[in-house]
Amino acid sequence: MYISLSQAELKAYIASQLNVFFPDKYEFKGGDIDQAFSRALERTENCFCYINNSAYSDNQGNTFFSHLHSDQYASFLYYLANSLWDISANKPICDKLIYLNKMLNGFFYSYKGKLPDIFFFTHPIGTVIGNADYSNFLVISQNVTINTGEDKDGKLAPKLGKGLYLAAGAKIIGNEPIGDKVSIGVDVLVYNQKVEDNQVVERTPNGDILIRNRKKRVCKAQQYFNVEIK
Repeated sequence: MYISLSQAELKAYIASQLNVFFPDKYEFKGGDIDQAFSRALERTENCFCYINNSAYSDNQGNTFFSHLHSDQYASFLYYLANSLWDISANKPICDKLIYLNKMLNGFFYSYKGKLPDIFFFTHPIGTVIGNADYSNFLVISQNVTINTGEDKDGKLAPKLGKGLYLAAGAKIIGNEPIGDKVSIGVDVLVYNQKVEDNQVVERTPNGDILIRNRKKRVCKAQQYFNVEIK
């Protein structure tokens, strides 16, 4: 993966940001930090290689990561915090990394949660998502809200299918599952309602919520990825 800074420079850059915003006794250094940093880069590369955008990858198999691309940096900071939590549960640093993501990118997702291996943030400013059961080929826009809960069997909910596209202002509240290849439109609230596979959820001009079968052959999320969502 081509990175806009060397790995040493990127690590120092993150440390400098954390020191400026959170000048406390908890330092961004140590064996667990090094391990989490390497793992986060690996996870970032694996995710970005599937994204159909020239800023992320090309048709030659090259993958790109810029510390000045806010959507990319939001993804990386999540991977870094989540990897660190899995490795050492270094809560002070994990807290600071998530706080940094909120400050810089206006995005919140807990480092304890599990986003899928393949997802795409498209300007996720104002987005707050809970620890739901996510699947690959997830697309999240700005001002998206997803709640956290459990189903009747105590399993993580809601369960969200692969190829889910969430437009600006989309909200999923409740524990009911969302199927595969579902698109939820601008400012649509899905409240405690199951949505089957291959559905489009949109608002009518008078504000009613309409759920219909997808008319196009491919789902909305497909345009963001360079492999078929099966």
